[in-house]
Amino acid sequence: MTILEDRIKMVDENVESLDQWFERLERIPVPEGIKVEVVGGDVFMTPQRSVHWHIIRRITRALEDRFGMDVEAQSDVRIDFPGHQNGFCPDVAKLREGSEEDSAGRWLHQDVEFVGLTLKTDDFPRD
Repeated sequence: MTILEDRIKMVDENVESLDQWFERLERIPVPEGIKVEVVGGDVFMTPQRSVHWHIIRRITRALEDRFGMDVEAQSDVRIDFPGHQNGFCPDVAKLREGSEEDSAGRWLHQDVEFVGLTLKTDDFPRD
């Protein structure tokens, strides 16, 4: 097996507990404008700024300009990535043409061709 195959197997083995995390989180009254993700089994709740949607919209428009209006672009939907309990909700994800949701209604990480994330400028060191 390769490292990637090992990680994918690990994700497959942990999907039930990852699903349980998201089921619990759906019952919690998370305030509007808060993004929730599970990364390495830890829950992260991140406030979204007003500029957040404007950046997502511009990235999505650029994808549509390049790949057409039928481009499979998703925003803030759960995608289970390889690794221990990694349920990310990318700001924007471009999926390959012909991608389909699995039987649980989720997109496959293998179909992701591009991920766009918005970050605060405070997240970067200034020299």
